[in-house]
Amino acid sequence: MRTACTALALLFLAGMAAPGAAETIDDSREVVSLYSRGKRLLRQGDWLEAARAFEELAGRFPHSKNYDLFVFNRAKADYYFGNSDKALAGFNYFMSRYPDSPHRAHAQFFVGNIYYQKGSLSRSLSSYIEAYGIAEDRRLVDILAESVLGVVSSASSIDLSPADFESIAEPRRCQLIRSVAGALLARNEFYVANRLFTVCGEPLDIDDFPGMPGSGVAADIELALVLPFSGELQSFGDEIYNGAVIASEYWRQETGKSLKLVPYDTKGDPIAAARIVRELVNSSTDAVIGPLTSEEAQVASAILSCENLPMIAPAATQAGLTKLSGATFQLSPNIELQAVHMAEYAAMNLQADSAVIITSTNSDHLLMARAFAARFGELGGAVVSIGYYRPRDTDFGACIRDIKTTLLGIEDDSAYFINPDGDTLHADALPAFVDCLYLPGSASQLRLLLPQLHFYNINAVYLGSDGWDDNAVYRLGDDITKLALFPSPFLQVAYSEEYTRFSSAYDARYGKSPQRLAALGYDAARIVTQAVLRGGVTRDLLVARLAEIQQFNGAAARVSFGEHHENTEMPVYRIENGLPVPVGISQETEPSPEDTD
Repeated sequence: MRTACTALALLFLAGMAAPGAAETIDDSREVVSLYSRGKRLLRQGDWLEAARAFEELAGRFPHSKNYDLFVFNRAKADYYFGNSDKALAGFNYFMSRYPDSPHRAHAQFFVGNIYYQKGSLSRSLSSYIEAYGIAEDRRLVDILAESVLGVVSSASSIDLSPADFESIAEPRRCQLIRSVAGALLARNEFYVANRLFTVCGEPLDIDDFPGMPGSGVAADIELALVLPFSGELQSFGDEIYNGAVIASEYWRQETGKSLKLVPYDTKGDPIAAARIVRELVNSSTDAVIGPLTSEEAQVASAILSCENLPMIAPAATQAGLTKLSGATFQLSPNIELQAVHMAEYAAMNLQADSAVIITSTNSDHLLMARAFAARFGELGGAVVSIGYYRPRDTDFGACIRDIKTTLLGIEDDSAYFINPDGDTLHADALPAFVDCLYLPGSASQLRLLLPQLHFYNINAVYLGSDGWDDNAVYRLGDDITKLALFPSPFLQVAYSEEYTRFSSAYDARYGKSPQRLAALGYDAARIVTQAVLRGGVTRDLLVARLAEIQQFNGAAARVSFGEHHENTEMPVYRIENGLPVPVGISQETEPSPEDTD
């Protein structure tokens, strides 16, 4: 925040001191006199009166050959006076009517300042770059270059492409790109910096930027891929390895340096994984990607409890495995964290006081149910009933009826009830209400459970786990899914630029579309290289730089490492019209139990 505020102050002062192009007035005596008065008022800082003077000129002498100067100076006076909206309209009108004016670069510069002050940094950046490309005044060129760097340094994210610079003539174009690349490297935006350098017809070499993160990186980075390359899980290990290969190719293209991938076969055996990792501690390996399963990752992490060898577990979801070692990192959000997040969402966003949990007896789902109940209770909520079913069950009637019995406060053998209208209802048709219903489960289980919940008329906001991220669930329809809410770290990047880039390269190399594990392997390798660029040139430094990773936009998921090096990114989605919709995008409000009846 401090950087952004400082940059804003500098840009505003730059706008105040911006040089003006040489002006000559050849007009009637009255016009020259009024124009000279307006310019004098500008120099004296009486901007309101200056604006009025130029507005009078524009209004009284619309056919003057100096009309462009009236419009430009009126907009400039409005800008200095702080009337930014009127100034913006004036400068835009000026540029559209006089596109070849020698004052166009100055007008575009002021427009950039206005957008910056409004917080529209991307439009500000575009305006500065456009002005830089057409400016002829050396002082203005320098101010614009500083302005571009100010935005690049202060913006939370940068959206730049080679097309933004192609209209700038050489050598000025590559001078600006080189400066921008240095700022991007300082922000760890290596990919963007490298892409911009293609405009100059040369690859980006980070060693040309001494003092920047990653300069002086060793020629080789060695990653050990500790995965099942034989046995029943071989295809999963191959997917992760293939994704890492794409990452290594990008690293070589971007830096000219080598990312060496060394495979080690665990056969899916936790003991083998532990033995391999133990041997790698004293090897030349810089970091480990793997193992695959939670069981393998747990024992491998325990082996590293007193070691500094970084280990990135791409697919393991078991809670607590990163607490076994300060050098272990987890890309897929752990199942316990998912449950905690949904409990917090229920209590804080939905203001829920009561909850029911229905879970399978699968160990992961039981852990999620316990974590949800514990966190919901800590936040003041009450879990009024918990129902269990076996993973292979297809009929959930007994479980649901037991929950209805608790919610309605009825006897187990009661069959009929009289509603307020005097109608006789069977117990199965009687509606039951609770604030929220937490349903961790797999898509195959949910596909059968949800229609039965609808049949038995239990009304609540449905809360799920990432197992809800499946077309088999989406296709059930809104009347069955009840606008359910669930977390997923993977949905948000399905159409991202990074996924598109990765997917295209993967298809070109392997002749097929990548699966999620391949994208996770790619992300794991890219995260390591980003940490290296940030100065992770030893194992200790690599662990420290990995721990600082926040909002890494990968091909599989966004990654932000929390206190215990677990991925804390957990966006929430609503199932609406058969599709997952990010919460906050839909115009609908949060559903209440009555809305789901």
